[in-house]
Amino acid sequence: MVVAASAAAVLGLAVLNRRLYEPDRVDTAVAQLRFLAKSLEEGGAERMQSAFPEGYVFTWALYGLASAQVARALPPGDARRGEALRAARAAVAQVGSERAKASFEREMEPEYGAFYASWSLYLRGAVLRASGAGGPAPFDLGEYERDCDRFAAALSGSASPFLASYPEAAWPADTAVGVAGLAACGSAFGDRYRPVIARWVRAVRGRRDPGLGAIPHAARSADGMPLGGARGESLALLSYVLVDVDPVLAREQYEALRRGFVDYAWGVPGVREYPHGVDGRGDIDSGPIVLGFGGPATVVGAGAAIANGDEELGATLLAAAEVLGFPVEIAGRRRYAGGYLPVGDAFLAWARTAPPAPRHVRYPPAVPRWWRLPVHALSLVLGALALRAALAARSP
Repeated sequence: MVVAASAAAVLGLAVLNRRLYEPDRVDTAVAQLRFLAKSLEEGGAERMQSAFPEGYVFTWALYGLASAQVARALPPGDARRGEALRAARAAVAQVGSERAKASFEREMEPEYGAFYASWSLYLRGAVLRASGAGGPAPFDLGEYERDCDRFAAALSGSASPFLASYPEAAWPADTAVGVAGLAACGSAFGDRYRPVIARWVRAVRGRRDPGLGAIPHAARSADGMPLGGARGESLALLSYVLVDVDPVLAREQYEALRRGFVDYAWGVPGVREYPHGVDGRGDIDSGPIVLGFGGPATVVGAGAAIANGDEELGATLLAAAEVLGFPVEIAGRRRYAGGYLPVGDAFLAWARTAPPAPRHVRYPPAVPRWWRLPVHALSLVLGALALRAALAARSP
């Protein structure tokens, strides 16, 4: 028993160290989605809802987005593509259900508030894009068009570019997700939303944090002026989704993320929740903060890097998730941190499957190229201890 356990430990360490250089994307995402499908079937989204107010919608939406992006990445003849499209359509149905809407106030503009309206639009746009032309519609296109029109009307009628998710409470990233969804609506229904999107981009440029040039984490619902500065989790999300809205604005936000939030501490790279030189507490958005790093900031930061053409940093941050996430794969289902937070697994699957962008800018290294050496050194020590235990067990 000891020999088998030691051999498994050595093999696991070897696999981990290899994945630090080549963190797989599509195949690993497929295994993650299979775990998530089982977790959601067993009430994973409901458990996330008990943890925070948007948990149900967030978990299903991210699962659907990752499924749609896997479907886009796989060739048409791959059987897993159909599996991913079915999962994405199931997510659309769940996000559109009365169960999902029950967490939000209907009497808002847009209906159910910016968070719900935005992620619903963004998810459907991604699924429509993944489904391609010529096949049956993956959902009710008439309802989708009406929701696009309503979101555009809400933006046009607001004095603030950042719509409220709850009464008198606005978070810019929530609206940015919806504007990215509106851009997808435009690809389905023509260019009629382009003027609304262009006005939104101009308004956002006038409401950035003057220090970093970043869009703030929170804003006044009346006029959109910043309430505090930028935060890693929301800036990473903005950098990711704005690629579909305005690639120049997305790159500006991503470069602010790189300058102000990417860091390296105790042998591990990551994305800080607060800018360099600023300490802050964790909250419902950031999750626990360890060494200044936020889990969502680091995970979504990987997706933002890939989406903005910074493949090196994207791969580095995904590799960090392999170190800190303690992944386990059994029977083709992969989970991180024991699978106790399905929304975390869904975030990682969505980040991992970000469509790569052409490399317009050559980014300098954001963390030391030798960052893996402490992990290798620790792995050698642990591997030696495992071998020693195996030899001791075999001794008479």
